[in-house]
Amino acid sequence: MIKTSELVEQIKADAPRVHLTCKALGIDTERIVVEGDIGLRDSAVLAYAARRIEIAEALQSDPDAEKQGLLGIERDGRTLRWRPGTKLTYAVWRPSFGSDEEYTAVVDGMAAATADWQAICGVEFEHVVAKDTDENLAFGDVSFPVLRQEGGGSVVAMAFFPDSPIEERIVWAFDGYFDPDGAFEPVGVMRHELGHALGFRHEHIRPEAPDVFNPESLEHTVEITRYDPKSVMHYVAAGIGDPQLRFTEFDRAGARIVYGGPHTEFSYAD
Repeated sequence: MIKTSELVEQIKADAPRVHLTCKALGIDTERIVVEGDIGLRDSAVLAYAARRIEIAEALQSDPDAEKQGLLGIERDGRTLRWRPGTKLTYAVWRPSFGSDEEYTAVVDGMAAATADWQAICGVEFEHVVAKDTDENLAFGDVSFPVLRQEGGGSVVAMAFFPDSPIEERIVWAFDGYFDPDGAFEPVGVMRHELGHALGFRHEHIRPEAPDVFNPESLEHTVEITRYDPKSVMHYVAAGIGDPQLRFTEFDRAGARIVYGGPHTEFSYAD
């Protein structure tokens, strides 16, 4: 079994890196990208590697262990989610985009993806259009901004989790998001990234996922539904997963367990 120190070196040597910049928000930093769209500071790689090894050891000792599609995040023995009644506001910050076409594509993608999540569970998003062109945009003006970042290589987009620090609550769209020949459907990418923002982890980090996926950390996760290879939160590889990143019945069930039914299912008294 590989040692933690060796895995740290492997991740630092092999994992893609992205440079993130946004002058208005004071961002000029680099992230090591694991799991395809999770950005880590250098200082966080050691803890991440240690958790991956725990999972690898569990697989080695019991590779056929039955596990139970959405994975949530556990904090203090409870499932992490946004507080009831929270409206997640966002801005698609136009100054970060090089063209109107790309800006419009992300505005439309976010509108479709947020509507899709609102249709399956009790969450609410709002696009604060006035902040899209605010050159003095600051953290806290909206729940999170959506920014265009040039480059990215194999990284298409990145997001955050509900317990991320406010300065990390950003959805990033890289060059690959706009590639017409890309492996993923753009609205599906935004559905996936918003899944992270709502507190859901990658489906393929479960031990019962195919070996084509490296075991990722299951620490601080809670099983909400059984393994679902077609989940919106699952990678696509070798015929596994859905390039459209659509919701499955397990996704819908898991989202409802965490956030309840969509608001349209209820009649509210004044």
